[in-house]
Amino acid sequence: MRRLKVLPQGLGLLSFALLTGGGPKMKRAILSAAAAAVFSCAFALAQSASVEDGGPAPTLEGDAAPDDEDVAGASADYFARDKFAVETIVCPFKGAIKYKPGEISCGLLAVPENREKSRSRTIKLHFVKLHARKPAKWDDKEKGEWKKRDDPIIYLTGGPGAQAVGYVKRLKDHGARDVRDLYILEQRGIGFSEDFCPKFGLFDPSVGNVSDFDAYQRAGLAQLENCFAAAKAAKVDLAAYNTIENARDVEALRRALGLAQWNVWGISYGSILGQAYIKQDPAGIRAVVLDAIVPIVPGAHFQRIGSHFQRDLDLLETACKENKTCARSFPDFQERFKAAIVKATDSPIEVDAIDAELFPAGKGWFFGDLVGGIPFTSLYEQDNYPTLPAFIDALSRTVEKADYRAWRILTAGGPGGGTQISQGMYNAIACNDGWWSQLHEAVAQDKAEHPELSVFLPSPELIDEIAALCKRYGMKPRPEEQFASVVTDLPTVIANGAMDPITPPPLAKAILPGFSNVTYVEFPYSGHGPTRSQKCGGEFLTKFFDAPNAKVDTACADKIKAPEFSGPLYRTKGLLKLAALAAEDEKKVAGPALWFGLPALVLLIGLVVYLLAPVARLINRSDTMPTLGARPLAFLTALLGATSVGGLGFAAYQTFEANELLLLGGLLGFGRWFAIAGVLSGIAGLGVLFLTVKARAQKALPIGTLTGLLATGASGAALAAFLLVNGFGPF
Repeated sequence: MRRLKVLPQGLGLLSFALLTGGGPKMKRAILSAAAAAVFSCAFALAQSASVEDGGPAPTLEGDAAPDDEDVAGASADYFARDKFAVETIVCPFKGAIKYKPGEISCGLLAVPENREKSRSRTIKLHFVKLHARKPAKWDDKEKGEWKKRDDPIIYLTGGPGAQAVGYVKRLKDHGARDVRDLYILEQRGIGFSEDFCPKFGLFDPSVGNVSDFDAYQRAGLAQLENCFAAAKAAKVDLAAYNTIENARDVEALRRALGLAQWNVWGISYGSILGQAYIKQDPAGIRAVVLDAIVPIVPGAHFQRIGSHFQRDLDLLETACKENKTCARSFPDFQERFKAAIVKATDSPIEVDAIDAELFPAGKGWFFGDLVGGIPFTSLYEQDNYPTLPAFIDALSRTVEKADYRAWRILTAGGPGGGTQISQGMYNAIACNDGWWSQLHEAVAQDKAEHPELSVFLPSPELIDEIAALCKRYGMKPRPEEQFASVVTDLPTVIANGAMDPITPPPLAKAILPGFSNVTYVEFPYSGHGPTRSQKCGGEFLTKFFDAPNAKVDTACADKIKAPEFSGPLYRTKGLLKLAALAAEDEKKVAGPALWFGLPALVLLIGLVVYLLAPVARLINRSDTMPTLGARPLAFLTALLGATSVGGLGFAAYQTFEANELLLLGGLLGFGRWFAIAGVLSGIAGLGVLFLTVKARAQKALPIGTLTGLLATGASGAALAAFLLVNGFGPF
């Protein structure tokens, strides 16, 4: 099992990584970053109060390059200084992602930082090309002879701020590139496209390592100003990082590649950018798929987290009630879950910290935003749904009983992992596109209507401070007319997951009137970005892009069934207890490892020996030495022990594959039976020891027989003791 590693105090905040388009491994990022901040990257983790060069530099509202001439007007040529040339480079993630030459390639595109200023500096944007490849299982009879299509796809990434490397990992095996090249533009200010706040996460952890929730939420404000001030000092034009310039960059890349047209596929923030790009470059677009929709028109759409979360919990509860196993096992999971959020908010979860550098107070404090945030994030991926009620039940039970021993693992690890968001870029977009200035009323309403579920959100007062900070660093909201609704007749699919927690279907339906040649496809029981996450998504996209004006084949969505819910988890803190011990000091697990490993090895060898022994005696025509029943009981001990060892390992693997977050609550329910087998192995082992000693008292036994029986019995007892002492008890 992979080592659990997390970022420090930001564990409780749920970042706009929530808007990155998730990813099948976002759940892994949550154990790594344990749910970074819904609103913000401005609140990410515990931040330093000082700027890199000694303190926030004073700036004037609307501050711009002092001698720069603005380019404006409806007739302005914003591409006058674009060279439309690309530079081939070795992919900067080479070594981190396995690929063969010709499968993936990378380049740089030079663009003006701010096309609206005549003497703006030039920046270089990184882009990736995933080359079309014939799938190994391509069926010529069913699909015809494989042929690469001439019209590639441009994938518009989420976040904003999500770095390209995560998308490359996810999309390199996606069916969208079965017949088409797939381009990914790493947007300006992100990752290898000149991230202007690469040190955002290198903070003073003492600022946020606090037991007060308000102080904890405010901890990110200074770090946000740290980012903006450092960028200003480096002559970064923060006003240039907005959706309108992003859309111009997409057009510039198309023209630089020499493509007359391409297909657009945008998810999450990519759907906002997609709407802007449709207005920017309609002649360069052949067909469009937008998924996980946020309307481009001004308004606090996706920020209604509490409302969206409540909608999803109701849908999950309805689906649970329609499933006998789930309805019987978790009749009140939503009510208990909300109560757990309130309790953790009012009485912070306190644990002794493992990493004293990251938690200088020696304690880690976690709040209701963590308790609520982990299930919220799990809703992104429909693969989590079958076990989500069980996880919410186990999580709520942990808070109810205040049993936080396993939570120490959340104080281990260090910077790294996480969701790979360029926080500066995200916050610049939020400033320039006017998100922060629109958020006050939405948050106030959400907190009034859904007080438990809006715990992620900063206070309206803090939001106002952030909006003022934006203006202080020259990032006033752009004119609203630039974000007018799309009106187009381009062939378009608007898709959405029915249970998307951050961009729910009502947002998708809101933009439909502007699309006159559109098909709306809602994927049942699906989360964020189903065209990317559902297995049939690649085929769905290929069929549409092959014939965009034909009737859309919705079979991919139509065949999705309700989740098969699991029963209650086998509640054990054993794995996380040992993981926390290893994180504290790897030497400390040497004893438990030997305690578990040696009996497990003896029992496995014993099982093989006891299975083969009768065959050996038959071949040698030798008689069985009487042992008063110790021998068959030893076989049973070895069988039960080996079954327990293998079964618990399999249960841990299956739990991890189902949803790593489940490990906070235990293992999948069937794991309990293997724990029972381990305890029974111990009981049987004690019987073996008793019978062996009794048989030896009556008659001498061969040294091999005596040693084998005693070793088997002792190993069964040792295995059972290990399970009981280390939190794997079945009852």
